[in-house]
Amino acid sequence: MARDIKKIDAKGRFFIPAKQKDKLGEEVVVTNSLDKGYLCVYSKNRFENVVKPQIHELNKISSAARKIEKAIIFEASEVNVDSQGRISVISELWERIEAKPGDEICVFNDDDKLLICTKTFYDAEDHDLTGLEGLETLFNVTGL
Repeated sequence: MARDIKKIDAKGRFFIPAKQKDKLGEEVVVTNSLDKGYLCVYSKNRFENVVKPQIHELNKISSAARKIEKAIIFEASEVNVDSQGRISVISELWERIEAKPGDEICVFNDDDKLLICTKTFYDAEDHDLTGLEGLETLFNVTGL
């Protein structure tokens, strides 16, 4: 997953990385991520055919499931990619990750999905994996 640094313009827009424009298509969905401090940008197809059905299948008796549905589905915003390759994110979503016009953001490419956070947030995150327990159970290979 590659990382690009972009800047939010005065209208709350940023340029989608060139490599992602074709994969995402002309219509995208911007919403909250399960990870605090991040937003997700999905191709409309991935959101409608993968993400939304998975969330709708969660047990609605669970308060966590209802919270996820509210945060991901109900706050999702459909956006058109403009002719220059920019998307406009609504201010409420920018506020969720404490981003504002002029801020630098990190954009992570993941096939037909982008993860976004502020550069300040990313730089403050702990990226040291040595303290994580159970890593060996996540991978079926050795020597990583």
